[in-house]
Amino acid sequence: MIDLQGRIVTPGLVDAHSHVGVRETPQLWATEDVTEISAPVTPWARAIDAFKPHDGAIPVIASGGVTTSLVLTGAKNQISGEGVVVKMKQANSVRGMLLNLTESGGKPQRYLKMAMGENQKRQFEHVPSGPSTRLGESYWFRKAYDNARRLKQEQDRWCEIASTTKGFKSITREYPRSLEWQTLVDVLRGDVRVNVHGYETEDILAMFDHADEFGFNITALHHALHANLVMDQIKARDIAVVGFSDSWGDKKELYNVSSYFPARIAEYGLPLALTRDHPAEHGQWLVYEAQIAHHFGLSTDSAIASIISIPARILGLDNRLGFIRPGYDADLVVWDRHPLQVGATPLEVYIDGNSVAHAPDGLWKASESGNFVREAPISRPNASPESTCRVGQSDIIIRGLGMSFVGADGLRMEQPETGNLTVVVRAGRIVCIGESRCDDVARRAVEDNTLVVDVEDGYMLPGLTIVTRQHGLTEMRQEPSTSDGASAGDEFKRPLSTRFGIKFDGVHLKRAYKAGVTRIVTPPLTNGFFHGISTLFRSGAKSVLDDGAIAEPSAALHFTIGHDGKSAQTPSITSQISKLHDLLTVGKHLHPVYQSAAKGDIAVVVHTNNKDVIAHMIALKKDTGAHIVIMGGSEAHLVAAELAEADVPVIVAPFWGCEPLFWDARNCLPGPPLVDRLGPQLLIDAGVKVAISNWDDTNNHIRNSIWEASWVAGPGNRSLALDLVSKNIEDILQLPRSRDFVIYEGDPFNFGARVAMIFEEGKVQSCYPDVDGI
Repeated sequence: MIDLQGRIVTPGLVDAHSHVGVRETPQLWATEDVTEISAPVTPWARAIDAFKPHDGAIPVIASGGVTTSLVLTGAKNQISGEGVVVKMKQANSVRGMLLNLTESGGKPQRYLKMAMGENQKRQFEHVPSGPSTRLGESYWFRKAYDNARRLKQEQDRWCEIASTTKGFKSITREYPRSLEWQTLVDVLRGDVRVNVHGYETEDILAMFDHADEFGFNITALHHALHANLVMDQIKARDIAVVGFSDSWGDKKELYNVSSYFPARIAEYGLPLALTRDHPAEHGQWLVYEAQIAHHFGLSTDSAIASIISIPARILGLDNRLGFIRPGYDADLVVWDRHPLQVGATPLEVYIDGNSVAHAPDGLWKASESGNFVREAPISRPNASPESTCRVGQSDIIIRGLGMSFVGADGLRMEQPETGNLTVVVRAGRIVCIGESRCDDVARRAVEDNTLVVDVEDGYMLPGLTIVTRQHGLTEMRQEPSTSDGASAGDEFKRPLSTRFGIKFDGVHLKRAYKAGVTRIVTPPLTNGFFHGISTLFRSGAKSVLDDGAIAEPSAALHFTIGHDGKSAQTPSITSQISKLHDLLTVGKHLHPVYQSAAKGDIAVVVHTNNKDVIAHMIALKKDTGAHIVIMGGSEAHLVAAELAEADVPVIVAPFWGCEPLFWDARNCLPGPPLVDRLGPQLLIDAGVKVAISNWDDTNNHIRNSIWEASWVAGPGNRSLALDLVSKNIEDILQLPRSRDFVIYEGDPFNFGARVAMIFEEGKVQSCYPDVDGI
């Protein structure tokens, strides 16, 4: 008997789309077995044949509460093979992880993966026999199913003949078999659940045509981020959607997706499951998908169901998964707070009644605090309210604030002011923030016909400042024409500067800005070691000609050290470190920026994750006196004390500091419940100055920065959370202080808040912005 003292317990989470075990992390060529690309159609391939039970991601994903995963083959070809359902427990054989799918004596559940869209075009574009257009993709589907239909007809004729004594005696050949096509025959017989990868409506509708032509059913459309445009046709076929709440933007087929996609799918009555598509997104945080979907309007019940009961039903296993009922598998998760709250973390995870993850006692004790909320957060209001807020106003009175982190001087305060606050702005400058002390100032402003704006549950924060990989330079990573282009990484004599390439348009900048990220630092793109000089710019500017569009033309000097930095001139990590040392010492005459860097006047940002490279950077600072900054820092916790002693700050990206996709980040910390703390938290504990930012080449997560900062800071620690995405970035990169301010309705450090006003360059720039920036 365990006394949980009122804590929340849910069934184990179910991920209906994962590649764990067939795309082992860290990813190596030797272990990449997700898609057999020797042909466009490989229905004979089976995930179980390549599944690696010792994939280090398995216990980490389980620690996030995920107890069951459908492991699918990949999406680089049209029909990639059969998936397998596994329990996320450690075993020496995949057979020790399988569900007993035939326990009732019936046919086992089976799962086929098919795909249409850009991936297949890209994979076979230069293969003479493969498809290079959607036209070719459809042909390969039809050809495959035509072969399967012919085989099925032969089998049916054989069985019809064999059904009588006379006919059986006349049979002269064995039952028709085909290793190549039997899986598709089983699809036509209704014995396999068909899972289709595709985003665009043309892909969805083409697949419906193929299903109608050959007479098979589709169980689920995976990803399908434009399915909201054809919901009536999907519903008529009783097909589920397995999608994302926050993965969009890096290619055309998932560009400009609505933030309200999950809510619209569920409200229409379509079964919705959310997935992480591990390792495309880290599978440990499946609950994060539900949290974000809930923020954007998905109901509490639907959000929880999207990661538990609905995926169980899609798998055909809702007779034993997805509920806490007598006779169901004892897959349970004990949460430290409501699972839809920012930072919600399992305290214990059970699979088949056995504990597979148990948080240290300190985390159990901490979760008894009132800061660990056991109710679901609210969703963000969608409709814009009636408001007197007007763009372009330089004189304004704002009433209804409960908390402000901005002082009367327009700068960030160390501790927030609370109460029933009023803000008075005259001629573009804050003249008063407070309660009764602002009464006289506000009254005089009203007499001057100054605009009065009332907000509900208002919070006032400085605009956020985030370092990113390519905001302002690339719109769709997989469409080169939408990108600034990348250098070879060897322009040492004439360093490139982002200030000459920033483009102030596109969905990524708009969505970041309308979430309160008003300033962005982006370095030049590179395919090698040396990026060049980054620029601090206003995300909401219309062009470089706007006032303050370029806030700091030379923000920092950026280098990548590691596998990604290897190029013709710096083919090894040794050569990369040697070159950086030379640029800061004997080679600093090559350009004045290196002289500034050697004196510590401009930050030298080194993008790396490996603890030994980080140690070399600490030594480099001691040798040169340069202001070295680590960005990435997945393994930085291993040298936390040394970083603190040398005063080397770390900009952690991603925020949790641990997604060991590649070898140089393999020693990152997975965080609770497997260990006490996240990597960034250990750095903060050691006295390292830490900020969090984004180095995701798909661009999409920057607007989540305030939640992720709150996650790292912990419940109730708003000051630290704000520092992580504003003041600490400014301190680390020696940037000018932000004088922007953003008014939120609701607590921006939790889900459910929205931006009510953005004020910068002395006037109101946005009122209740459309969250998608469309």
